Amino acid sequence: MVAASNADIIDTEFTDASKSQEAGHTIAITAQGTAYSHCHNAKTCDNELGQLGRRGNPFTILPIKLDSDFTAVAHTYTGGFSSSGHSALLDTTGIYGFVDAIGGNNLGLDLGSSHGGSSGYTWKGGRLWQDQFQKSHHVVELLKSLDPSMATNDRGKSTLLQSSSSLDSSRIWIRDVALGGDHTVILSSNKKDVISFGKGGEGQLGLSSKPWVSSPAKSKILSSSTADISAVCAIRNCSMTLDANGEVMGKAGKCSMESKGMKKALALCRKRAKETGLL
Repeated sequence: MVAASNADIIDTEFTDASKSQEAGHTIAITAQGTAYSHCHNAKTCDNELGQLGRRGNPFTILPIKLDSDFTAVAHTYTGGFSSSGHSALLDTTGIYGFVDAIGGNNLGLDLGSSHGGSSGYTWKGGRLWQDQFQKSHHVVELLKSLDPSMATNDRGKSTLLQSSSSLDSSRIWIRDVALGGDHTVILSSNKKDVISFGKGGEGQLGLSSKPWVSSPAKSKILSSSTADISAVCAIRNCSMTLDANGEVMGKAGKCSMESKGMKKALALCRKRAKETGLL
């Protein structure tokens, strides 16, 4: 690869990139599905909390090392505040992966394990973060439990993957992911169910209560029983769902819709959704 600045590489070598506006980090992928990351803002990102999903110089674009359960990366997501950051990905077989700076309650882990608790998940050494992408089968299992008809996707996926090793079935269970300041919103491929997890004190999870932090659960406020949801947005302490035209269907949390910052962030969310074929 010809030597180039980080900006040049993002423009010329990568087919897609997710850039956190506040946390200051970027996760990008090549046409072959290899993920790379770097800090694009030295003031807000130094990778101390592991949001890059790898070690090494945070200001140099370096590949993210994924374990063998992941295949080619199809979609990447970033979010966070200036004081923290988190990242997620979907691979071409629909596996959801994540790195996070606030503990397992925002990672989509099954906190029924002995490591879980009301304050999050504790990693080796007592840390509340890790620096390698983790798999979350729990998120997919929750989506399938909410809509039993999605179990047929397992059989369909198996048949399709046997017929084409290069087939992208990344959205077989998860249609969209949005990462807010300290929370995550996931839209099911059925376009109806929305699950959320992470911090929820501002009501951003769309649950019947406002827990300080929550493991994955169906968001009653954001989910839809009738009209299809095309995409989701998570902006600081606000969550929103969009219809096929990009119009806001539902929202939860601290959503100052008339503020310049919210309008800009919503425009970026719509742009991302259009570019990835969701709108």
